[in-house]
Amino acid sequence: MGFLTLRSLLYSLALHAVVITALVVNFDAPRTPVFKPKPAENIVEAVTVDDQAVEQELQRLRELEQEKQRAMEKKLKDLEEQASAVEKRRKEEERKKQAAERKRKEEEKRKSEAEKKRKEEERRIAAERDRIKQEKLKAAAELKSIEEENRKAQAEQARLEEEKRKAEAERKRQEEEKRKQAEAEAKRKQLAREQQAQDNITKQKITSAIYQKVTRNFNKTGLPKGLECVLSVQTVPGGVVVSVTVHKTSGNEVFDRRAVTAVDKASPLPLPADADTLDRLGLRKFNLIFRPED
Repeated sequence: MGFLTLRSLLYSLALHAVVITALVVNFDAPRTPVFKPKPAENIVEAVTVDDQAVEQELQRLRELEQEKQRAMEKKLKDLEEQASAVEKRRKEEERKKQAAERKRKEEEKRKSEAEKKRKEEERRIAAERDRIKQEKLKAAAELKSIEEENRKAQAEQARLEEEKRKAEAERKRQEEEKRKQAEAEAKRKQLAREQQAQDNITKQKITSAIYQKVTRNFNKTGLPKGLECVLSVQTVPGGVVVSVTVHKTSGNEVFDRRAVTAVDKASPLPLPADADTLDRLGLRKFNLIFRPED
């Protein structure tokens, strides 16, 4: 469509150019002198009439070209619609052919599967007949032992019932034992929690007493305020200090050394004499945060 429009436009421009050239040549060409003079106003009027005629002709040609272009575009649109309809019908026919082909293949597949299923069913029936025949032979042989099996089954049932009774009694005994164990465990945990709470209180009191005793033996003369160190203290039952070292320094060597001396001087510390109690409280070896201004 764009090519036809461009061609039409070029054709129209060429035609206009020819007309304008003819007019220009007509105006520029030498005229044969006439002996009869014409009034000046008539010459102007003739030129004006010719210009109007040219313009009207050009307008008519433009309208004619536009009409042709519209007709060409309509024709091209009609052809495109016809081609689209033909293509649509072709695709529809192709779709129908493909659907028919699929249906034919599916029908062939269904027939093939049906035939395969029929043969498998025949084989299954034949095998089932053989199995039934064998089962009948076995049934005839087993029929003789049914009564003996029944007798044994009755005896076995009685034995199983006795075992079931014993198992039920054992189950109840185990449940009772588990219940007692659970109660004992719950009581033990409760006692452990109570003991832990008591131990925490005891440990806090002992730690406070140790801190006070160490502080009383600390010489803070000439030391700046706000110093703190952590001492690692190892003891034995009864509170005798085995060793004391600086676990975390205060940054002041004098302060740290006096803190170690204070712990040595405070020995024996106020600790339990019982080894189990000392271990349970975790005071055989412990860290002491030393801040004498507290």
